[in-house]
Order: sequence, then structure tokens, then C-alpha cells
Amino acid sequence: MRKTFARAAIDAATTMLYARRARRNAWMLHALSDAQLKDIGLTRFDIGPVAHAARESLAD
Repeated sequence: MRKTFARAAIDAATTMLYARRARRNAWMLHALSDAQLKDIGLTRFDIGPVAHAARESLAD
């Protein structure tokens, strides 16, 4: 099935929104101290994959 221009624009905007949310969440996690991250079960190494996984779950 062919996408209409409007549907393609909506899909692009949605993708950009999810990417923005993932970047914002990663930024917020980077702002936490190591102790705060440890309290929620994360390390600095985990921030990227966690933000990416959250982005993927939002897309579903």
C-alpha cells in the first residue's frame, strides 16, 4: 500500500518526536549523580541503551 504524503509527514514527525524524547531522557539521566543512578539500578554506561530502548517501546 502506498503512503500518502500526509501519512509520510506524520510518520516523520512522530519519529522526530520519539528521537527528541530519547535525547531528553538521556540528558536527564546524565544530569543525575552516580549515586542517584545506582539507586535506580543504572550506571552511566547504561544510559544510552536505556534511552534507546525507551524510544523503541514508545514506537510500538
